[in-house]
Amino acid sequence: MVTLGRHQFVPRLRQRGRVRCEPGWHLGPGWARGLRDFDLWFVWAGRGRMRLEHGEVPLHPGTCIWMRPGRRYEAEQDPADPLGVNYIHFDLLPTGRRAPAEVTPPFEWLQTRQLELVDSIMRRVIEQAAGPGAEAAGAQLFGALLVELGREHAAGGAGAAGTELHHRDVILRAAAQMRENPGRVPPVAELARAAGYSVDHFSRLFLGVTGLRPQNYAIRARMARARQLLAESNLTIGMVAEALGFQDIFYFSRQFRQQTGQTPSAYRRGLPRA
Repeated sequence: MVTLGRHQFVPRLRQRGRVRCEPGWHLGPGWARGLRDFDLWFVWAGRGRMRLEHGEVPLHPGTCIWMRPGRRYEAEQDPADPLGVNYIHFDLLPTGRRAPAEVTPPFEWLQTRQLELVDSIMRRVIEQAAGPGAEAAGAQLFGALLVELGREHAAGGAGAAGTELHHRDVILRAAAQMRENPGRVPPVAELARAAGYSVDHFSRLFLGVTGLRPQNYAIRARMARARQLLAESNLTIGMVAEALGFQDIFYFSRQFRQQTGQTPSAYRRGLPRA
């Protein structure tokens, strides 16, 4: 359920997906003219820019765009850093008899600080398996995400400017690098040097943007990938540990247990069987 003003709506999900844009990709003016429903974009990797009705906004990890019919949306990406985007098309169906004919979203552009939350929920909705109740469950989950993004926007998460925006951009790119390749995360000193910061300054900025220190963020990224590999592959626990950069399987198991409360073996045994 999504509340806008005094009215409540239920999302109806349509086309959805997760893509890494190809070289030469861009969003021309003709795309927006064909938009007939809402489309929520979340950028999980890469850099670019989008021209909206009233100006231009940067696209980088954490950018959310709530697109609506009748508006301008033209985008391009940095050729050296292609965009990775989650998108979900949807309608909002009124639950009452006196709902307005036109729905106005609470925001059009938001730079969220909740990258992992937004990405994980959208991926769950995108990958939702068909079956009894699946669409209703996905719509409910997606509705909760819209509510949370609206709350974050109302609390002042619409974005930063100047030097602060540059700092956020640098840190969000480093965080995206950790999530995309958790088995090969460079040392913090190397990340800081690449960003042009001292280690202490980089760590403070990283904590301020993500809520975690770089080392803790890297561990979480590794364990999230470990859970996925244990669930979706036939790799042995030793192979999973090696793929994620652990030379000691016992250290990997200890880290996994600290993060999940279970050993890797117990976690895999507890997974539902196909």
